[in-house]
Amino acid sequence: MIVAEAPGKLFITGEYAVVEPGRHAVIVGVSRLIRARLVAAGGGDGSTVRSRHFGPTPVPVSMGGDSVSIDAPGAELVRECIRVVVQLARERGTEASPFALEIESELDDEHGRKFGLGSSGAVAVVTVRAVAEHLGLGLDDDAVFRLATLATIELRPAASCADIATSTLGGWVHYASPDRLAVRELRRASGVEASLNETWPGLVLESLPDPGSMVLHVGWTSAPASTAELVGTLHAGDWRSSTEYATFLSESDRITAALVAAVRADSVEHALLAIRDAADNLEALDELSGIGIRTPALLDLIAAARGVGIPAKTSGAGGGDCGIALAPARDEALDAAWRAAGIEVLDLHVIPHRRVGVREHG
Repeated sequence: MIVAEAPGKLFITGEYAVVEPGRHAVIVGVSRLIRARLVAAGGGDGSTVRSRHFGPTPVPVSMGGDSVSIDAPGAELVRECIRVVVQLARERGTEASPFALEIESELDDEHGRKFGLGSSGAVAVVTVRAVAEHLGLGLDDDAVFRLATLATIELRPAASCADIATSTLGGWVHYASPDRLAVRELRRASGVEASLNETWPGLVLESLPDPGSMVLHVGWTSAPASTAELVGTLHAGDWRSSTEYATFLSESDRITAALVAAVRADSVEHALLAIRDAADNLEALDELSGIGIRTPALLDLIAAARGVGIPAKTSGAGGGDCGIALAPARDEALDAAWRAAGIEVLDLHVIPHRRVGVREHG
């Protein structure tokens, strides 16, 4: 049995800006996982995929040439991930052999509540890892990220793919988004193998050292949000050509560079300054755009943290979901302040790089 695991993600800095090619972000992989288990299918059986999101029973996967189909609502991303791996295998002279793939998620709870931890990126990563391992393709992290990104942008060309970067590497990740339209055209013109070997304009994919002096605190507003809808509002705005938006982008990159330096130096003081500045920068974007990044609950989360002397901010698209704070140690006063404000404190920590990847079980 092949087992592939990938963590969910939370943005520390750079959300919204990273949607633009070449803009930077720092994201962390957190201690809730997506897990894929794959076994070879024998005896003439075809391939199947199973997930509770696709129904109670395994769903057939039909493969012919470079074509893959899965007749289940919500299976489009898994289909595209299998298709890109199969295409790479065929380019390398290997035909796909049948398998049974099962995908399980810890990114929501037993009641189906979603916390905004980026499940689609983690699903893409574990699907690519498991199927590629089954086909003997020997992929490194860079290739896993690229294949999962190629699959994702077939469905959502505007996706930043920061969740894929983080679910691939785990830990603290410095990322800048590539030009996804250029990357999609590269695959269509030259194939998958060439897409793994060519330079992707704007891409930065870097693991950062684990800063031992910083503890991540995560609060959940109990209100799930749709990243696609919020980012769609971003793309629809005429204000994107304004000098204020250009200022937001340049300030976001400045803040992210400061945080990257703080993480490398393990300087909690400078990291906290970056969190404060990032919160202010997102506030300016929200006022400019009217996207609705800061809900009343998220404003309460930020205010409660500041009330005990700790800067906090929204994480990711906002509109609900999570806020984050960094502190020099586990801060019980912050947890208590959040609970008093009606914020659920999530038991999450940054998961190290060594905990993600693929392994085989006998």
